[in-house]
Amino acid sequence: MKRSIFFVLLGLSLAFLVSCSKNNPTEPSGQEAQQVLSNASGQPIPTVADNVFGVLATINFELQSIPGIPAVGIAMGFAQFGDGLDAGTVSVNAKELGKTTQTGKTIYITPSPSNPTQSLDGLSFDGSEHKWNVSGGNGVSKFSTAVKSPKSFSVTAPTGNATVDKSKGIIVSWNNSSPGSKVLIALVSQNNPEKLYISENLDDNGSFTIPASKISGMSGQSLLEIVKFNYNLVDSGGKTYAVISEIVKTLTITLN
Repeated sequence: MKRSIFFVLLGLSLAFLVSCSKNNPTEPSGQEAQQVLSNASGQPIPTVADNVFGVLATINFELQSIPGIPAVGIAMGFAQFGDGLDAGTVSVNAKELGKTTQTGKTIYITPSPSNPTQSLDGLSFDGSEHKWNVSGGNGVSKFSTAVKSPKSFSVTAPTGNATVDKSKGIIVSWNNSSPGSKVLIALVSQNNPEKLYISENLDDNGSFTIPASKISGMSGQSLLEIVKFNYNLVDSGGKTYAVISEIVKTLTITLN
């Protein structure tokens, strides 16, 4: 069950993450919004800085879309450098990530389509550090870095499979807020994925309202994603890398 959901969500692509300046809460739109969602990890990854040369991310994602079936959580490690450069060996908490190459472009991901049984079991999302090591190659220098993981949380509103009156906006609430963490919220129409709303780099204060005016053109079943994340920026060899740890909660709602 876990692996089936993983491959449905993965939707593997090799589009690189184009980063924009995100020092304040912002609402990317158009191509910029698509880039937040359409990356090779299959999960939303926030843009956190200008001109990053690579992204290293630990991701704990959970999907609850079928009533009566418990949500399934999977821990993932993901890294990409430049436009898909091979940077040698990449590991997180001493566990080497799988390397996948397509059309000359390389990503690092565990679990992966080529090794779906490989896992990062034991990678905790509880405020502990996630430590990365990159051996380097092809213009990527050798470096080590770390990021503090966010603490687990639950979405308290809306509930999964709820029908929501979009004319009133959508109040999104979650528990276990953590000062210093940030939040990304995305709403994507399942009927037309080009219709979406994203707000990122929000304070982790437990609540955010999606404005009715921003979702007036959306209707029917939609995916709501709440992402709590921490990040660091590391400079190595004259290049900047974004190091992110995030927890993704995904649920299905119906916009009325």
